[in-house]
Amino acid sequence: MDQKNKNLFEIKKNIIFITGVSGQVGNNLAKLFLENGCKVYGIDQKKNKIRHKKFIFFKQDITNEKGIKNILNKIIKTENKIDVIINNAAVSFFSDILKKNNKETNLTFNVNLKGVINITNEYLRIHKKKKLKACRIINISSIYGIVSPDFNIYDKGDRFSSEIYGATKAGLIQLTKYYSVLLAKYNILVNCISPGGIENKKVQTKKFQKKYSHRVPLKRMAQVEDLFTTILFLSSKKTKYITGQNIVIDGGLSSK
Repeated sequence: MDQKNKNLFEIKKNIIFITGVSGQVGNNLAKLFLENGCKVYGIDQKKNKIRHKKFIFFKQDITNEKGIKNILNKIIKTENKIDVIINNAAVSFFSDILKKNNKETNLTFNVNLKGVINITNEYLRIHKKKKLKACRIINISSIYGIVSPDFNIYDKGDRFSSEIYGATKAGLIQLTKYYSVLLAKYNILVNCISPGGIENKKVQTKKFQKKYSHRVPLKRMAQVEDLFTTILFLSSKKTKYITGQNIVIDGGLSSK
């Protein structure tokens, strides 16, 4: 093999910034990068239990512009770069569509879209001011930003995907495309992944998991580990010519 083609996914010593780092996906992504020799900065409103010398946690609301500005500046002052930003934080409410209130609606839009805009714009200001070399931004959308849920698989009490959540995740895919064009001249690549339903035994019933899996060509729900290869691929410094893309990881669900 040609020497230049070795270690195509080498990300050791990268500086990673992850929002929503205390959730199921964010926590596992933090561990993935730590295992691969990266330094991880994570933010969330909930405490994180990771104990690692290369993991730094900030308790922060991503819609707080001043708070985000301070954190990003601290990271850049310490590291002089951020190699990868993963916009993973998101919220959803599962109340009936006719009973949903404006507080729930506004919070979903504020976190899932405004928070991403806030982080991306603030990072861009610093990137330009400091004349940083490169960055990769990975947005975490959802299969429900592409297709509507099958309401027949949900029973009373199941956490069905709301209309607001789906709208924000669809918006995130469009934001990815918009920013990929706007930021290209700064060597900032912006991509997105849209996972299918991820298995979570704490909040999902076996009956729901069975019904969901029946609709998937691969006959199972996603595991967080199913996202790892794509995340590492998009994080690699050798992935230089991919931007503005939404990679769907759903076991074929959206192909039916």
